[in-house]
Amino acid sequence: MARRLYTILIVISLGLGYYLYSIRETHSKIFLIVLSGIIFTFLSMGIHGLIAHSLNPKTKEGSILLYPLLMGALWAFLFFLFVFFILPIFCPDFLIQM
Repeated sequence: MARRLYTILIVISLGLGYYLYSIRETHSKIFLIVLSGIIFTFLSMGIHGLIAHSLNPKTKEGSILLYPLLMGALWAFLFFLFVFFILPIFCPDFLIQM
């Protein structure tokens, strides 16, 4: 049941991202940045939840230190993609303003 909920969360976040991409011309940049950040949060929650509930509990117990490090590295990679690839799509001059 949990895997289904996390899969639904991923699908909803991808759908909202596509919808936001289609209406990006009608909203301000601050609104786009905030809403895309919320959508990124939903997507990363879905991915992490799906991975966490797909692993065997004995696998997570055996690598009690490695599992959180890998999940943190995955989140850092997703955040890198979000900041340097997704945000410039929504706000083309986002990196220039920083």
